[in-house]
Amino acid sequence: MDILDFFLGEFSYIFLAILLILILILLAKFIGTYPTPFPHSENPATEKKEVIILCFLMLIYLSFFIYLLSPYFISMFGDSYIIGVIFGTFINFLIPFIYVVYKNKWTSRDLGLNSKVRSWSVGIISISSYLLLGFYSFFRSEPIELYWYSLLLLLYSNAFLEEFLFRGIVQSKLERSVGQKRAIIYQGVLFMLIHIPANLIRFTIDGNLVRFFWSFGFQLLHGVIYGLVFLKTRSLWPAVICHYLTNWAGATILLFLS
Repeated sequence: MDILDFFLGEFSYIFLAILLILILILLAKFIGTYPTPFPHSENPATEKKEVIILCFLMLIYLSFFIYLLSPYFISMFGDSYIIGVIFGTFINFLIPFIYVVYKNKWTSRDLGLNSKVRSWSVGIISISSYLLLGFYSFFRSEPIELYWYSLLLLLYSNAFLEEFLFRGIVQSKLERSVGQKRAIIYQGVLFMLIHIPANLIRFTIDGNLVRFFWSFGFQLLHGVIYGLVFLKTRSLWPAVICHYLTNWAGATILLFLS
């Protein structure tokens, strides 16, 4: 039974990876068109340096929060989620937002915070695909039961904040310095690497080495897909919804069914 469970678990990882690759190819080659690139930066080296510094600081913050701050607040107050939302708002949103608005003179359009979606076909196909993946996840594993207000908070703290930082800031800066296609790949790699602390803490809890290594592959694929969605729609919101469905579609479906 242990060997069978291992095989089924590994097979499900392979099946999910194939589905994600198919979604990636569909969005990259057949759905929507690539927009006019952002103007090339006059200081591309500075843009790349700022991206590296930003991601490095994010990695330090996440490590500090996961391994030190979160256990402290859990031991003192029984929960660390609210303090995580507060810190995440400052680190992922306010500080980068103030920096690019005042230093780089970016607008809401540059950050993808506009309501206009450039390609509705990309938005609809991507969201529908992730909704179907959510149903697959719902039947494959037991979803977490959460209240509606918790899911709304996760839509903000988990999906929006990460998308704003990696697609709105990191990818937009990389597009101005290395071009559109390389920007999508680079930000996907950085998105994967930023999950190292979370993947490590999960591995120390469940000891699942297969899941540990597959997690990095999934995070890379998701990051590239979100990047494609953000690029072709020139809007953050479809990518935010896809990101939310990746993590919490099962819990959302369970909420509606109950």
